[in-house]
Amino acid sequence: MPVTVTVLNDYPLVIAGVEALLGPYADRVTLLPGHGDTRVPEPVDVVLFDTFGSGPGWQDQCAQLAREPHVGAVVVYSFITDPRAVDEAVAAGARGFLAKSLVGEELVAGIERIAAGETLTAAARDGDTGPYAVWPTGDSGLSPREAEMLALIAQGLSNEDIASACYLSINTVKSYIRDAYRKICVTTRPQAVAWALKNGFEPVH
Repeated sequence: MPVTVTVLNDYPLVIAGVEALLGPYADRVTLLPGHGDTRVPEPVDVVLFDTFGSGPGWQDQCAQLAREPHVGAVVVYSFITDPRAVDEAVAAGARGFLAKSLVGEELVAGIERIAAGETLTAAARDGDTGPYAVWPTGDSGLSPREAEMLALIAQGLSNEDIASACYLSINTVKSYIRDAYRKICVTTRPQAVAWALKNGFEPVH
């Protein structure tokens, strides 16, 4: 019997992207409607908690999800692969932490193992590649991490806040932002916010 899965994220385009990634595996996972908050109104085997655009406090969201009576298991799906983030997610009640560099087959296999009762943390491959390598970016050529920087900027986070939330050094954050600005042809933070909101990087909550 297929594992029932729902995707949780505040960005509709992110939910749509993950659903498209899992779609070819309909014989193994049954996708329920995605959600933009931490309430899961129907029984589900696995909640795939996509951290794209999540600022500080995503661990609290994870803990709240893990307490939901209808949720079999919570899987954190993230660009963040710092061991501290993995440990914090598991401590918050997540049954798994899967990297976004995993290809669709690997992601589905991980979901199946977690639904069967395992605790699984799958490390990322080297580089900013994988199923999200060209999404959600439109035609701008943004890498996944550059796109996430813009989403967090649009929420009003400072570079220091972003570094803390993403377990990155401040210099790495600045480098991602600088490259993102160049690709979307902006030079200021207000221009970057305007571009992000125009291109769907606005959370529903």
